[in-house]
Amino acid sequence: MNKHFSLVLLVLLCAQLHAQKRTKDKYLEVGFLFGLTNYSGDVAERAIEISETQPGYGIFVRYHLNPKLALNAHVYTGSIKGDDKNSPVLYDRKFRFTTNILESALIGEWHFMGKSRYSNTGIRNLNFSPYLFLGVGATFVSVATEYYGPPEKRNDYLRVPFPEDNLKDKFFLLPMGVGLKADILDRFVLGVDVGWRPVFSDDLDGVRINGNQNLSDWYYFVGITASFILTGGR
Repeated sequence: MNKHFSLVLLVLLCAQLHAQKRTKDKYLEVGFLFGLTNYSGDVAERAIEISETQPGYGIFVRYHLNPKLALNAHVYTGSIKGDDKNSPVLYDRKFRFTTNILESALIGEWHFMGKSRYSNTGIRNLNFSPYLFLGVGATFVSVATEYYGPPEKRNDYLRVPFPEDNLKDKFFLLPMGVGLKADILDRFVLGVDVGWRPVFSDDLDGVRINGNQNLSDWYYFVGITASFILTGGR
């Protein structure tokens, strides 16, 4: 009888260990992101004008499927700005804009050097994990664009008055980029994100007809993340 009872306990123990092995690497994080946003488009000579960088912030939820793959859903808000005065080439034109941004996206992350947070004996591994990410989302915007040069030169630069008609206020988004996360404490994670945001439109800065209609606008994000692990553990 004792032999059969011991055998049953052994089978149950093996099943439990196997289940833990499959699920120990699945866990959920909730966190905040704080960073800087910049832009390239019709009111910018260079790809990035450092002086026009704006702050932004957001929240995110990250679910780890295994040490290599994770899903990240986030909401981010901030703004972008551009001014011809910052460009030696565009200085005489005198356009400027401000666009407020609300971004929502679902992203897949590939932690190509990822490993389990805990060893088989329950000791936490110090984990610095670089990753690549790509996702889909939408950006909702509010744009204010103006010409502030001499009235007598207005017609030299404006084909139509500002604000231009029929500008989009929401855009399809493909967020992409690179990041690094580090398990600083048992339940606390710090990270860095650098991302690109193509919006497949020339309307982000409010300058389409009055600018180069053959080039799409972009914006960029770089910042830090801080998150707390809610599930998973030893």
